[in-house]
Amino acid sequence: MTAAEKAARDSAIAAEWAGRIAARRFQAETGGVTVQGIPVNTERDSQALLTGAAFAASLDPAYQIKWKAATGFVDLTGAQVIGLASQVRAFVQACFNREAELLGAVADSSITAEMLEEGWPQ
Repeated sequence: MTAAEKAARDSAIAAEWAGRIAARRFQAETGGVTVQGIPVNTERDSQALLTGAAFAASLDPAYQIKWKAATGFVDLTGAQVIGLASQVRAFVQACFNREAELLGAVADSSITAEMLEEGWPQ
């Protein structure tokens, strides 16, 4: 195998790992999280809605909403909305951080199939 062929093979393997890792991160990111006993949908549209609600709460200290959780509606004050949004954002960022860690393992050739299922936030 020539150096160019080896480089092409290594690049293809890295790209395959990157795709698998991104798909696993998306699964973790959008799989939901429980925050303060509230099961929260973390699909992208729910993240956007929660961000909007947190923005509204930051503008109006008296803001209150009925938020639809996985188990039904919950009443939230503005402060609770902001707290919920902050914790969901931290969860999502932790998913991206894990993706970055795994891509580092791809880059240094230490990645294993087991690592793909380990270390994701819950």
